[in-house]
Amino acid sequence: MRLNVNAVELDYDEKIRKLYADREEVPFSVRKLSDMKNVLFNQNFINNKNKDDGLYYMFRAAGQRKNNTIFEAHDMRYDVTVIMNYNLGGEFNKTFGHYHPICKDDLMYPELYEVVSGEVIYILQKRCEDGSYDIKLIHAKAGDKVIMEPNYGHISVNIGKELLIEANLVNSKFESNYKPIMEMHGGAVYLTDKKTIVLNQNYKNVSITHMDAPKIEFLDSNKSIYDEYISHPEHFKFLNNPDFLLWKHDEWDLSSQHF
Repeated sequence: MRLNVNAVELDYDEKIRKLYADREEVPFSVRKLSDMKNVLFNQNFINNKNKDDGLYYMFRAAGQRKNNTIFEAHDMRYDVTVIMNYNLGGEFNKTFGHYHPICKDDLMYPELYEVVSGEVIYILQKRCEDGSYDIKLIHAKAGDKVIMEPNYGHISVNIGKELLIEANLVNSKFESNYKPIMEMHGGAVYLTDKKTIVLNQNYKNVSITHMDAPKIEFLDSNKSIYDEYISHPEHFKFLNNPDFLLWKHDEWDLSSQHF
């Protein structure tokens, strides 16, 4: 399967679950079912026969070598994640979920996702000052781009019938924090294969908003995030400066700002 990138040839081989950049294999890591025990709705689903099943495959810095100078210049990383169509004992397959560290002014680093193939619901969750949780369920399909907002943890859920392939751009200098999700035994909600929502009882006072992926006005919807980053890295300065997301985008003086 050819991914939607022009600046480098990215091909995913579904049979052997490998990604190639200009015909060179991209290193990867895999999250197995046994790794997910603490965050599943049905923890009893795991057994000796299925514990080593691969749920999703993470290809870090995919295809960056060809354009390494511009990625390194702004501490950016482009990743591809392939999430299998797999039933987690009644729950849609998902990523483990994580938060980001603080970037500046009490704002965590944001992240930008793009759905390359498949259908996803992104679970975004933020703990508010009063101890309640703000939950956003964002439905996205191929071609959609979604910002993982500062201070929100996030989880990708494959709700489609096929592979979910997503790409992301994120600052390359920090490590994701998985501990808060693990300690709460998963995200604030579990999405079941019956398309119902089950609340995680470890979270109290939860408010949930459902939405489709909004159009991001300052990004070219016709380009992959890889290709647009190569052409216009200034459009992505919010990934290193999350306070830009609090401004009106038409007021960004991009030409005069340091990335």
